[in-house]
Amino acid sequence: MTEAGHQVMLAIDSICALGCKTVAACIQALQTGSSRPEYAGLDMVQRASLLHELQTIMSIYEEKGG
Repeated sequence: MTEAGHQVMLAIDSICALGCKTVAACIQALQTGSSRPEYAGLDMVQRASLLHELQTIMSIYEEKGG
């Protein structure tokens, strides 16, 4: 895994640990191009990857009735 990929994975882990409301807020902020402290150190490519991963995680969670 690249350093950039590792940084995205760390952000995913830390955001998910904060709960579903934070994940949803981060998804919304990423979709609008807003910055949040949870991913402030990521570049645009990493943020796009983060958005995709968080959306995937939430879709799986929602499918299971979470």
